[in-house]
Amino acid sequence: MDVETAPTNTRPRRDPDAELVAFLDGRSVPCPRCAYDLRDIKAARCPECGEPLILKVGTPRIRFGWLVLAMAPGCFSGVAALFVMIPVFVTFWQRLPPGHGAPWPVMVGDAFGFLSAASVVLMYRHRHRIMAWTARRQGAFAAGVWGVHVLMFVLLVGALWLMQ
Repeated sequence: MDVETAPTNTRPRRDPDAELVAFLDGRSVPCPRCAYDLRDIKAARCPECGEPLILKVGTPRIRFGWLVLAMAPGCFSGVAALFVMIPVFVTFWQRLPPGHGAPWPVMVGDAFGFLSAASVVLMYRHRHRIMAWTARRQGAFAAGVWGVHVLMFVLLVGALWLMQ
């Protein structure tokens, strides 16, 4: 009876630098840093600028549209919150009696703006996950983000209007 042995990997060990040099043999590809033509280079380094080179698989066109569209209202809300913070600080610094400082919808809107800006940071941090979603899911996510911002804007403007 033969004793079975664990299969061994018969593939030769790969050398990423040799693979890159072989890939560029006879191909005109610009250096990603200086645009020097890397055709027939002998080492995995640009001869012009010295940039180390790697061979990787990627998509020719990354689509950031839905992600940017989802981040836009949060960026705007964060900037607006910085400007709206002035009357909020005046209220606290002058220690105005209740009802004489910034109205509560302004305070709520300011807090929403800062939370919205924080959500942009989270979207950026998890951008690779979001980019892996289908285009339909990314579009629904962007529409949801915009819907929340539009709804909050309408509610806060309506509350300010009713206070007058």
